[in-house]
Amino acid sequence: MKWVLWTLLTVSVSGVLLFYVWGKVDVVRLGYELDALLKKKAAFTQEHDRLQARLSQLTAPERLASEAGDKLGMRPPGAKQVVLVPSRPESGTSSDGPEPPLRLARQTGD
Repeated sequence: MKWVLWTLLTVSVSGVLLFYVWGKVDVVRLGYELDALLKKKAAFTQEHDRLQARLSQLTAPERLASEAGDKLGMRPPGAKQVVLVPSRPESGTSSDGPEPPLRLARQTGD
C-alpha cells in the first residue's frame, strides 16, 4: 500500500513540476517573440519616418516648380496669357459684396 501511495505522490509531484516548467518555458518563448516583434515595429517605424521625410522632399513646392520647368518646360504665364473672369454672372445680385474675379491662364501662340 505504501508503494502505491509513493508512486501516486511521485507521479503527482512530477506532473506538477512538469506543468510548472512547461509554463516557464512558454513564458520565455513568448518573451523572445515579443522582443522580435518590438524590433520589427521599431524598424517599420523608422522606415515610415524615412518615407515620410522623402515624401515631404518630393512634394515640396520649390522642387515641383523646378521639375516642372526643367523636365516639362513649364513656366509661369505671361501678362497677356492671364484672363480675368468674373466668378458670378453680372445679372445676379449678391448681398456679400463684389467678389474678386478669377484668374485663368490660357495658351497663346508665344
